[in-house]
Amino acid sequence: MIKRKPILLLLILLLNLVFYVNVNTATTQNYIPRNVDFDRSGIPKNILLGSYIGGRSHVKPMLDVAAILIERGYNVTILAGGRYEPSSEYPGLNQITLGPPLVVKNLKRTNSHEEPYKRFSRLIKIGIDDYKETYEKYKKAANEYNIDLFFCDVLLNDACVDIANNLKKPVVAWTSFLQLVTDPVPYKKDPLYGCNISLENESFFERFRCALIQPLQVAYLMAPLKRQLNNLREQMNINTSSGKMPKISLTLLNTYFGFELPQTLPPNVQEVGP
Repeated sequence: MIKRKPILLLLILLLNLVFYVNVNTATTQNYIPRNVDFDRSGIPKNILLGSYIGGRSHVKPMLDVAAILIERGYNVTILAGGRYEPSSEYPGLNQITLGPPLVVKNLKRTNSHEEPYKRFSRLIKIGIDDYKETYEKYKKAANEYNIDLFFCDVLLNDACVDIANNLKKPVVAWTSFLQLVTDPVPYKKDPLYGCNISLENESFFERFRCALIQPLQVAYLMAPLKRQLNNLREQMNINTSSGKMPKISLTLLNTYFGFELPQTLPPNVQEVGP
């Protein structure tokens, strides 16, 4: 009986310490209960989805997100090439058309033996020729619907990003092309250059061609188009952007892990899957 007393005393002491800590954390500290209803007054309410090319493959991912946002009380407007009839899938969606969608398949049929980047340069030229008209349509929609947040399909859609930056509004970029939003890495190449995405098993000449010759040819072909776009921006008093993807708040990459060779992504680039 004498040996049990120290154990009982130790147990009582431990229980007192435990209850003291619980009481101290729950009652003596400045605990402030918070309301579960958060203030949403600063959250954007009017959202604009923009796609110059249009078509289901470019618009569908943004529309799926728009359906969720509409259910949560946001006002969503789409400005894109083509016409998307109202349906039960996307109720309450405001629609503004940029005209007929850009049909890329017809461009591919012009010369099947032409380098991919040369066909792509003609697409860029079409987008630049329509830049002024497209920018004015984005500007009109932004003012009419009091847009707070822009979702931009970035392919050939510089006008969407530029109007958002000039209005000092956040931009969420959508793309399926990783090379449009990240810096190149040495172990993978862009198939647009006419090279395999991996050069691991290629010859020395093929690696040299894809690492040096093809990028120089692409840069030489694209330089006049970039100057033309920047000249249009200066004529319209639009701030000329610097860098590959300027002033993008968040980029959503419509791809999935394993589709491309893995590489590190910037913190504002997220894969969302097909």
